[in-house]
Amino acid sequence: MAAGYSSFLSTRNKSKPRAIVLSRPLTGLATVRALHRAGIATQALVFSDRDLVRHTRMAELVEVPAQARGGDALIEFLLQWPRCAVDERPALIPVCDEHALLLSRHAQRLATHFRLWTTSHDELLRIISKDRLCTIASALDLPVVPGIIEPTPEQLEQWSAAHNGPYLLKPFYVGAPGSSVHDKNCRFETRDELLGHVRSHGARAAIVQRMLRGGDGYIFDCYGLCDASGHIVQMATHRRWRQNNPDCGTTSFGEIPAGLPADQDDTLFAQTRTLLGGLRYHGIFGIEWLLDRESGRFRLIDFNARPFSSIGHLVDCGLNLPALAFRELTGSLPSGLEPQPRLRRLRWVDFYRDLQTFRTLHAARKLRFLEWFASTLRCRSWAYWNWRDPMPALMRTGKLLRHLYELMFFNGNRRDEQPDCRPASHDVTY
Repeated sequence: MAAGYSSFLSTRNKSKPRAIVLSRPLTGLATVRALHRAGIATQALVFSDRDLVRHTRMAELVEVPAQARGGDALIEFLLQWPRCAVDERPALIPVCDEHALLLSRHAQRLATHFRLWTTSHDELLRIISKDRLCTIASALDLPVVPGIIEPTPEQLEQWSAAHNGPYLLKPFYVGAPGSSVHDKNCRFETRDELLGHVRSHGARAAIVQRMLRGGDGYIFDCYGLCDASGHIVQMATHRRWRQNNPDCGTTSFGEIPAGLPADQDDTLFAQTRTLLGGLRYHGIFGIEWLLDRESGRFRLIDFNARPFSSIGHLVDCGLNLPALAFRELTGSLPSGLEPQPRLRRLRWVDFYRDLQTFRTLHAARKLRFLEWFASTLRCRSWAYWNWRDPMPALMRTGKLLRHLYELMFFNGNRRDEQPDCRPASHDVTY
């Protein structure tokens, strides 16, 4: 059971700095485990009854009261944290855009009591907003996915006449104020469907992009950490073999390192360095690229300015970004680190999400059961399972068994609903 508000206020000072993770499923759990693995004392702020971090044994849990779970109320809650000496300030680690933006906006007040990343609020908003990120990338001569920002129906009609579907309609970022799109992605197969939706709902604080020939197996991430001066500490590549939803969602089956040919690997790293060189960024990053199969170019999709759902996969491969970030914040970062370390090659699965992906692909006759099952058996890294921390995975098992039951008895022919424009998770993905 997570600690209550009174327990939170009475938490005693520690002799060493500790990490405080503002948890969100699944990223919060993976971040907590990464810090624990490095021997870093960690507290997890719990915001949701559904967050499986509340079942971990690897962090002290702090239940955030319902009235303090967002906006200025959360800042006031943090500022009531027992005062620590300047050299014992805890490190605050957000794992979603909402919290990253909130902390940066109140950085001046928080910095007296906490260690936190120093990217300004204006710069962070420029980085995570897809419209502004595309402008930055274009100025740096980096390829982007063709799109149009906040189009009127008339502008969209003209643009879509020159760009064939399918299309994706996205908010600038999930939770962007005033956005007419509340999900990560709304997919439209035809021009008429897209135009009909925008005529009815508008495209405020949203971007329309072509869905280029790529998708699962051709979407890559460059993961890493930038220090306070903006220099890259370490980075690595990741390949999204399957996503939930297919081709435009969160990774459900991935591989680290990405396994690209040497020339493409060099290109991905070089473009990532170019992008970061045009920014003033401090913290963990996950930069998403699409390998356009028609042009052979890597096109920028998104910038996650925080930990991401595959961060535990990266730790299993040998790169512990949360631990590096903590040590950078506390001035204890080792010297002489290899910018692109050699990592153990592992495949990773979020079995529950990947089962949903399989059902969709199987119903479309794109993936057979034996192919899917064999691919999951090759995984040596898992989203929830951890031998030293089994309870989150066990709690997840009930839901998984129900889906397995449906799969066995309905033979995968029941198609999950496609994503719509209702609120969804906090991860921002293509």
